[in-house]
Amino acid sequence: MDRDELYTRMAERKFKLKDLEPYDGNNGRVNRCEQLFRSGKLRSGGTLLDVGGGIGDLGYAVRDIFEERIVLDISEKNLDAAIAKGNEVVVCDVDQHGLDREVIGDSSIDVVTALDFIEHIVDPENFARECFRVLQSGGQVFVNTPNFQYFEHLESLLYRGVFPHTSGDHEVYHGGHLAFFVLDDLEKIFTSAGFIKCQQIKDEEGYRSPPDQFVKFLSQKNQKEYIDCCMKLGNPNLLFACEKPQNI
Repeated sequence: MDRDELYTRMAERKFKLKDLEPYDGNNGRVNRCEQLFRSGKLRSGGTLLDVGGGIGDLGYAVRDIFEERIVLDISEKNLDAAIAKGNEVVVCDVDQHGLDREVIGDSSIDVVTALDFIEHIVDPENFARECFRVLQSGGQVFVNTPNFQYFEHLESLLYRGVFPHTSGDHEVYHGGHLAFFVLDDLEKIFTSAGFIKCQQIKDEEGYRSPPDQFVKFLSQKNQKEYIDCCMKLGNPNLLFACEKPQNI
């Protein structure tokens, strides 16, 4: 089995006939992202590119607040479901071909989303550069990925000597994750690609106040630094947004 076949089989191994039906609201990361759009914490309108969007649930969920929804995925089977939900689709291996310049032109997208995707690719730095290329001036990227700095993950590693399992998928080793991220990693990757206004958004449902023994190890000189520390340690999901500068 070659690399492309392996990655495709990984992407579509959970496909079910039910996936061809309208989205039923049973996906936490999709619901979380939809809520951020509808609350105004993420921008909406124009063209959404959902990278690694699989069966197109996010595009379906936000069909009334984006004029165009494009789902990019490595699996044609998954994209059949995305089409059934009214999305446009692009079949592409991001590590091999970026965001497919022949199909997705420069400065053509308003918002890029990547939900539980960046931890599955070999070259996140090139992915960030590709996001910068396809976005219009002022466009936004939103990444949802497990937060390796979440205090329960640190407890597992420090107190029990067990590397934390950061995926809900237990069928393959560590859910097929190739990389593990904290906020500083994503800030470095995306600012190096040219992005600004990097921010961590609170995971309202998952957040838990971190224990004092973890907080005290991070220096806090003022209230803002204390809040930033709690955000880094208390969110199981790293919700990260950044913007392409205006007039670029």
